[in-house]
Amino acid sequence: MPDGFGRIWALAGILVAVIGLGLNFSVIAPAMMVASPTNPAPLGPLAMFVHFWSFFTHLSNLGLALVWLGTLVGWRWLGWFRTPLGMAAMAGNITLVMVYYHFMLAPLFTFTGALAAANVLLHYVSPLLYLGWWAMFAPHGGLRLKQVPLMLVPGLVYLGLVLIRGAMVSEYPYDLLDPRIGGYGQVAIGAGVIVIAVAVFCVLLVLADRLLGRDKQKA
Repeated sequence: MPDGFGRIWALAGILVAVIGLGLNFSVIAPAMMVASPTNPAPLGPLAMFVHFWSFFTHLSNLGLALVWLGTLVGWRWLGWFRTPLGMAAMAGNITLVMVYYHFMLAPLFTFTGALAAANVLLHYVSPLLYLGWWAMFAPHGGLRLKQVPLMLVPGLVYLGLVLIRGAMVSEYPYDLLDPRIGGYGQVAIGAGVIVIAVAVFCVLLVLADRLLGRDKQKA
């Protein structure tokens, strides 16, 4: 359980994630439910809700909020999010979100208003807050390189669910995962690159965990 400053940091992180998700939802939900030239087939409330949560950015930020909440309240159903493995897995995923958005998506789009604020909160502020919190307040020294495959499980489950759902409803949150654009071979290459990138991030996190654990033992 983090100390007083760590708890304040966690509360701030939850607030940032909730505000960012709320702002995004306030823009995306109405747009998806109203017919327009860019949205000729509007979605119903349930389909819109599922579509919103099909984006990895949204799920990852929700995961960060659950880590922070779990450390604050100690609810049993949040047990995985309080483990060193769960915390590090979320750190690897949110690093992917930040890096992929900054280098692959941000140069392609210009956002304004609430959507611009939400993108900054979800892709920069929230990830940096979490990585700083993880380094300073998460328990360290117990992670091992053999656990890296387990840290990849949330992302692999996400990829599987997105592809299964996409095959059923012909809807994909990212062009990278849309086989209608470049075929399943291209999807496999893109997904493979992303999994490798997350694996690299996780390896670096395990090494950082060892160093941080040694520093705490010396202190």
